[in-house]
Amino acid sequence: MLNRDDLLSPSIQDKNAGNSGDQVKHLIYLSLLRELNNREVNPDVVEAHGGKGVYVSSHRHLLRSRGLPGYQDSLLGRAQTACFAEPPAGLGGISGLRLGEVPYAGSVAMHAQEVKAGRCSSLTILDKDPGVQAILERVVSEPCFSAVHGRLAIEKQYGDSEQFLLSRLADGQFGPHHVLHFDPFAFVMSQADLMTRMTYGRLVQECDSRIGEKALKSASIFFTWGSNGTAALADLDGNGYDGGIPDGYQALLSLVAPERRIVVVWCWEMYFAQLVIVSADLKDQLVKRIETETAVLRPLLSRLQIVA
Repeated sequence: MLNRDDLLSPSIQDKNAGNSGDQVKHLIYLSLLRELNNREVNPDVVEAHGGKGVYVSSHRHLLRSRGLPGYQDSLLGRAQTACFAEPPAGLGGISGLRLGEVPYAGSVAMHAQEVKAGRCSSLTILDKDPGVQAILERVVSEPCFSAVHGRLAIEKQYGDSEQFLLSRLADGQFGPHHVLHFDPFAFVMSQADLMTRMTYGRLVQECDSRIGEKALKSASIFFTWGSNGTAALADLDGNGYDGGIPDGYQALLSLVAPERRIVVVWCWEMYFAQLVIVSADLKDQLVKRIETETAVLRPLLSRLQIVA
């Protein structure tokens, strides 16, 4: 059983774990997986910013969501229940939790459970923080994952995962069953992040081209503006933050062919967006699935919009 102290890292703060950004993002991940499963595809998932896999959360968004009618039976609620089921089915509970704290399974833990259930073929996890890597190793070494441990890989790279994966894309190391998820922090509004945006421009173009050629299954990028709601609204509804900075949010979206582009935008105190790139024949069904699966959180969101 994991202990609260097992999940704490001195270099990473968990204040946002389980917030509305996490919850909708994870519903999108699971929705994509279910649609691929419906087409008899069990993808190889790659997470570029894996995080710890399991979190101790006291976030008010998570506490309120868990009390919503239908949450426990939702796609996200069922995934959380599966992750924390009693061993050997799941991780079990987390010992040592303090008053007001609850466990939250991040995408790594949920995807690892999907590997175990046979709905994913493999999971590759990247995170350049050594403290996070140590916790990831602790999580995936739990007995519930012993049967699939060989299909759960932690890539120990210490540079930016974007450059690492871009080089792998260029070398043709990903194939038609691979799904790539990118989860960077707020990078679309600071002049200091220009090089990061340029890298994402290349990533988006490369992923979109390969998905169009059926050489890659899907890719997604999570966007956050942090607490800067002004920047978010300028990007989402206006002419772009600061008039549209080079390789900013709108520019990145425009690099994807419209027939392969899905953009989900939501807000609960802060604004978030998710770009999902899929083949044209998958797009409409995935949009319907996302609409259905995110409906459970609509009562708490001031905005939930799917632009296809």
